[in-house]
Amino acid sequence: MEDTWGPREMPVLTALVALLDQSYMVTVSDIAERTGLEQAEVTRSLDAMDPTFVDFRKTETGGDPTFWYVLKVTPQARQAVGQWPTAEGLIDRLAKAFRDAAENEDDPERHYQLRQAAGLLGDSIRDVAVQIAATITGLSLTGSPPAGPPPTGPSASGPSTEAG
Repeated sequence: MEDTWGPREMPVLTALVALLDQSYMVTVSDIAERTGLEQAEVTRSLDAMDPTFVDFRKTETGGDPTFWYVLKVTPQARQAVGQWPTAEGLIDRLAKAFRDAAENEDDPERHYQLRQAAGLLGDSIRDVAVQIAATITGLSLTGSPPAGPPPTGPSASGPSTEAG
């Protein structure tokens, strides 16, 4: 089975997200023009990504995809192209920033501490840091906004032991 994500879906999705920032809807022909792909390839890509990443609409045009359009993209689409962060991505960026800071630090003790922080975030405490980042930012682990507000009250931490 051929991998289409890198060569086809990512260019289409990247172009689509950028174009939707400029317009309320984007046609297959708009995407084809931006990516250099044939309309048939763009159509196959949009079909493959609908509904997980895009809201793709086919109009009555006798099979001509020129004016078929995308009305919106999902949060997963915006994350896939790097427009919206994920909790994992935030921690990865933070670990890299600590590594970069260590490389530019002249004080040996501070250099060591920055390298340690980067190492911890990149390895042994990464999972905890990701959970914390998700909690602080309100992003799920995949970066999607949560379905609703976080639970509060007695039921948030488990069943109540109080008699009703």
